[in-house]
Amino acid sequence: MPTTMHLNLRLDQTQYIPQIREIPGYDYIHLIRQPKYIIDPWLLNEKVYYLNEILSPHKYVKQNKVSLLHAHHGQLGLLLLPFKEETKLPLVTSIRGVDATLAEGRVGYYENMKILFEKGECFYPVCQYLADRINNWGCPAEKIKVLYGGVDLNQFTYTPPQQRNTQNILSMGRLVEKKGHHVLMQAFQKIKTKFPHATLTIIGRGELEEPLKLLATQLNLGESFRLLKHIPKDQVQQEMAKADLFCAASLEAADGNVEGIPNTIKEAMATGLPIISTTHAGIPELVTNNTDGILVEENNVNQLAEALVFMLENRNLWEQYTSAARQKVERNFNQINQLQQQAKFYDELLGGK
Repeated sequence: MPTTMHLNLRLDQTQYIPQIREIPGYDYIHLIRQPKYIIDPWLLNEKVYYLNEILSPHKYVKQNKVSLLHAHHGQLGLLLLPFKEETKLPLVTSIRGVDATLAEGRVGYYENMKILFEKGECFYPVCQYLADRINNWGCPAEKIKVLYGGVDLNQFTYTPPQQRNTQNILSMGRLVEKKGHHVLMQAFQKIKTKFPHATLTIIGRGELEEPLKLLATQLNLGESFRLLKHIPKDQVQQEMAKADLFCAASLEAADGNVEGIPNTIKEAMATGLPIISTTHAGIPELVTNNTDGILVEENNVNQLAEALVFMLENRNLWEQYTSAARQKVERNFNQINQLQQQAKFYDELLGGK
């Protein structure tokens, strides 16, 4: 069985664990840059290593019988270029969002990515939107293969929307600007008079925790708003079961940072939660407006508020939307199929090894 050496940003349950550890027909080595990037220690096992401790790439890949290098982010592809050049192994790079932008002020990033496009064998953007972006940057079209992230449909099972009197709105995602939590909170405040018993719960952690708490105070959201920083997976499932609507207000951040397609939307669609999101980045590849959810213009508080009102006033549409959403996820975002597709891409690169 060939072994792929994967490098990702953090050891974190949100960081593409199946796309590293569950590829059919492939063993794995799970690299992170150094120990400080361990977020979820329970993911540690004998196959986790630190890039900064590998003194001889050539010796390392020989000892571990590595056949392929996979960087799970553009900037990590750049880190593995010297590794590739010394070992002569093929390098593939996933493109996930910010790495197809000039966000975060990375000096020389664009020029270095052009080198990676030239020397890397393949690039796996997580949506067509990002594929088009890196193609416009100069990545040859023949090196680009869109690889959607998949959902575990056994874990996220479908339940038709419940006819109940609650109006619980749920959002999940890192507390960073591109997730648009601040826009959602403002939109929620606008509908509070019409729906005084509505609630908004945001689950996530990140740099904007304190600013979002301050915003909640300024908007007088009171007990109708909850920010859950870090909760176990089973509690996340409980929150999804209590929710009536799922909203992802994604937008392009001030520095140009963008999404690919948020996995949280796929998971919510799989479980039967009605979806409201935006036309940002690759989201329209997942959600079709007025068919399996509602899409509004990104960074538009009024449109988002109107969409919330529309959904809360038209529960009769929910089963139609959610049934179509589940079918789309089963068709295009089934984790088993996507992991098999990833293995097929590997096979093609390695000549069927």
